Amino acid sequence: MSPRRTAGAEAVGGRAGITALLLVVAAVGMLLLLRAQPDPEPFDPRSEEGSGTRGLVVLLEREGATVDVVRAAPSVGSQQRVLVLEDRLNDNQRSDLLAFAEGGGVVIMADPNSALAGDLGDTNTVTDELPSFDANEVNSQINVPLGECTIAALDHLRGVFVRTGLRFRDVSETTSACFGNQSGSFAIVAPRGVGLIVQLGDNELFTNSLLRYADNGPLATALLAPVDGSRVDILLGEEAAKTVADIGSGERTLTDLVRPGVWMAFTQLAIAFVIFAIARAIRPGRPVREPEQVPIAGSELVVATGNLMQRAQHAERAGWLLRGNLYRSLCQQFRLPPTTSIDALDAAVSQHTSLPSGQVAAALQREVQDTAGLLQLSHSLQTIREATPLGLIEDEGVNS
Repeated sequence: MSPRRTAGAEAVGGRAGITALLLVVAAVGMLLLLRAQPDPEPFDPRSEEGSGTRGLVVLLEREGATVDVVRAAPSVGSQQRVLVLEDRLNDNQRSDLLAFAEGGGVVIMADPNSALAGDLGDTNTVTDELPSFDANEVNSQINVPLGECTIAALDHLRGVFVRTGLRFRDVSETTSACFGNQSGSFAIVAPRGVGLIVQLGDNELFTNSLLRYADNGPLATALLAPVDGSRVDILLGEEAAKTVADIGSGERTLTDLVRPGVWMAFTQLAIAFVIFAIARAIRPGRPVREPEQVPIAGSELVVATGNLMQRAQHAERAGWLLRGNLYRSLCQQFRLPPTTSIDALDAAVSQHTSLPSGQVAAALQREVQDTAGLLQLSHSLQTIREATPLGLIEDEGVNS
């Protein structure tokens, strides 16, 4: 195998090795940096899907409230209001939430199936289809009108829209109710210690798909952000799936789960690649120097041939070679076909240079019989070369 082909094979092997190393590094980087993002669940405050409640968070923040998504009830005596969209609380969370309410807190339980609503009496169902949305026709969207209302914070509302809701019966004398009729009330406010628990008959009215209908949005602001600067905690149960923020929280990363032996293996592979690259890069023996080709102008070779013929007393043939070389060079320089007549070539040269008409034709048609005639022909051809761009081209070729 020639040295040149060996060097080419080594270069191809080196590029393949570097490509493989880059692929391994990219795979490890993706493994360490990328994290799985679970699909959002219904009532997720971070979800912008129809079943999510991101719109509720944005609405409360626009009303001046500070909204936090938490997994633990606030401490007793805290001033924020707690919203439970779906009761996935464990026993400890329910106990802490009730303690918070008994200490003076306000809890809004939107889930009608919550265990906290167990002592509010019987229920009956309200069902309806989704109406057409028209901001100017709110009354046509209401399927749970305000009706009888003893809750001062809600008596300015007109009604809400729910697809599947509950009305609570047997309201005691200590509770206040709103959106009620003969079959029950949609909203119940029950005292708990020195605090309050607000129980609603539906939690879907706070989702992104239903929040814009009727007075669903005003109901949320009246309960959770009655004044500017309110603080709201949206309590997620421990049984709820982990959100993206929960997965991304904490100090431990994926690198902490990788065993030291795996890192040692990657380190050994990297060291082996470096050693392999160094070994393949070393070529035994001294570098082989190849002689560089010396550029020689074609006219110089023809002149040298003519000189040899002159010495051999071949004046007529030498003159023929010199005239033919000039003819081909001029045709190529002035972009003329090689079958151009001498008169046409003479006219083209005299038109683009300072040579008079007929000089080129006379030189190309001059016959040489002896050495003196060959010398005169050489001088004539040299004059033509110096007056045309050929002289510049040949000088550049010789200098290079």
